[in-house]
Order: sequence, then C-alpha cells, then structure tokens
Amino acid sequence: MAASDDSSFYLYGVGEKPEALTLGSLVLEKYWQPLAARHYTHDLLSDEALQEHAYASDFANAVFRGASRRSPGVGLSGGDIVDLRLAYDKEFERIVTARKGRRIILKDPESFLLTSVLNNPQAQQKLKLWLSAARSSYLLNFKFARRPKIWLLTGLYILEGTRTLVSQSQSNQVSVGISSTVIGALSSVPVGGSVKLGQGTSWEVTMEVEDQHVWAAQFRLLDARFIKLDSKGLEDVTLPTSMGLYRDIMSVSRVRGGGRDVVDLQLLSGRDDEDNEDEQESNMGDDQDSHEMQEFEKRLEDTIRMFEKAPKHVLE
Repeated sequence: MAASDDSSFYLYGVGEKPEALTLGSLVLEKYWQPLAARHYTHDLLSDEALQEHAYASDFANAVFRGASRRSPGVGLSGGDIVDLRLAYDKEFERIVTARKGRRIILKDPESFLLTSVLNNPQAQQKLKLWLSAARSSYLLNFKFARRPKIWLLTGLYILEGTRTLVSQSQSNQVSVGISSTVIGALSSVPVGGSVKLGQGTSWEVTMEVEDQHVWAAQFRLLDARFIKLDSKGLEDVTLPTSMGLYRDIMSVSRVRGGGRDVVDLQLLSGRDDEDNEDEQESNMGDDQDSHEMQEFEKRLEDTIRMFEKAPKHVLE
C-alpha cells in the first residue's frame, strides 16, 4: 500500500468513533483537536450516499507513520509504510499499525460542501454563529484579528485492530529508518514497553484498540470572504455559497436597520492549499504555543458565547 497521495492526511494520537468524525464535518480553528474544538458533526453517510459522494477502498495489514515535515528528526520510511503528517505533538513521531481498514475521500468536496453541508440547518447555525462572532467589532478591533480558520473534513482512514507506537528522538540527526521488519519486531512488545533502535531513538507501545476508529483525517480550509452590505439588505447577493450574518451585538455604535454583513464560503483550491502548506503546519506547532494565537482564540470564544446568550430578536 503506497503513500503517494496521502500527504494531506493527519495522523492522530487517539482514534475517534466513526460517527464522531465524519465526512463533511466542520472544525473551528483547531483541526488537530477536532472534538475538543468547536465543531459540527455531519450526519454519517448511508451506504448509498457513500457510494454516490465518496471513493472508498479497503486494505489489510497497513502501517501509518506520522511526523512533522519540518522536524529535523524525521527518518525515512520503507515503501510499504504510509507517511502522513502529524496532527499534534510535533516533537514526537507516531506509528499506528492496523490489521485492516478503509480509506474514504470525497469525490467532489466543493459540490458536497454546497449541496450537503451548507444546506444543513445545523451546519448553517454553527457557521453563522462562528462567522458572526469573528466579524464583530470586538474581534476586528483586536490587534491580532484575522479571518477565522474553518476546516471541512474531506477524507478519513478508519482502522481496526490497531497498535500505536510513539518515538521521541534525543538526536538532531535523521532517525533510523522504519521498515515492516522493524514493525514486526515491535509487535511482541506489550503496551507500555519500549525498544531502542539506535541514534538516541526509542519506540514505546502506548495503545491497542480492537474496534473501528478514525485515526487519520484530511481537511480543506474554507475561505471566508466577508461582504459589507448597505441598508438594502441581501437582495443583490446571489452567490450560492453566501450566508447572512447576525447583527453585530458587540458594536456600541450599531444602528438598527443599517447595513448587514454577508460571508461567501469557498474551499481553497489545490494550488492555494500548497501555498498555505507552511501555514497549516504551523497551526499544529507555532500557533498552538504562540501568545497571539491564544489571545485570539480566547477572544473569539468569548464573543461566540456572547452571541449564544443574546436573545434572538437582538441578533436579527
């Protein structure tokens, strides 16, 4: 099983139930913590809908390795190991072995976003809340203000019969290469046990899970383009992916009956994804630890809570 087109998937430290991480789900900001962050879980696709909207392939006896591309300790894997990016804990490398599994990706993420996600009332409510809060004057006047990052889940790996191994290298040199032979040698190590493989690197078996879980996910970033309208309202906005926002309850100078904002949501193109690759990598490391990121997230969360508590007639 080759890893030629899987570089956009992120390997997690703990698997999640398939009904918790589903195609079409949305995550605000922290896709490396998709259930701890604010999120919308799309309905699990039926077998018929899955056949219509996604490509699915089954496999057996696979090995997945997750590591940061920017980490100097990343070693070279064998051709039979699927190399993914690491969802978090950038100082570690992680291996998940699976007795069997399934790889599922959306055939047309743009169409699925339009016809299935944006047409769902629950998804609309979540997006309207998040984006209205991000567009509020309380956020816009913040020195670290930026457009919110909203991620659409477009692919996943569901694995069964898994073992998780974690490595922490004590060397800045390229770590020892991992092959299926090495994985086989580690198969007899019990949970909690570890094996040193040289060059200051040791692998510890941290978990065994028998039933199906989602261990890796692929996300696409939504590009939120805010449009300022005048008092005429939304009549002239005909974009199929546009959405009206709540009134800015955080503005001390708001005027009832004044202009309203609209947001147009588009998935970033493949080229845009490549251009933003370094930024996406930093979301898992630099952004997690940065003071600016923490301050922005706190202010965004506070604003969302204010919108949640506001009476409906005030928002509209």
